[in-house]
Amino acid sequence: MNRDWLNRPELKDLDPVKKKFLTELMEESEKTPESKMPALYMKTITKMNALRLKFTAQESSLISEILESQMSAQDLNRFHAVKKMLLK
Repeated sequence: MNRDWLNRPELKDLDPVKKKFLTELMEESEKTPESKMPALYMKTITKMNALRLKFTAQESSLISEILESQMSAQDLNRFHAVKKMLLK
C-alpha cells in the first residue's frame, strides 16, 4: 500500500502517535485474512485504549477517504471490515 497519504497537507497537524498507529494498523490489516478481522479489531481497540487514542469524527472521515482512494479492491474489503467493527 502506498503510504504517501501520510504526507497530505490535511494531516499535517495529526498527532505523530496517531499517524504511527494508523500506519501499523494498515500494515497489519494487509496481512490479516478476513476471518481474523474480529481478532484484529479487539487488538486495535485494546491498543487504542492503552495509548488513550481518540480520533475526531473529522480525522476519521478524512483518513478513511484518503486511504480508500488508494486501496486495491482486496485491501478495500479488509479496510471496510475493520472500519465496520470500529464503528459499532
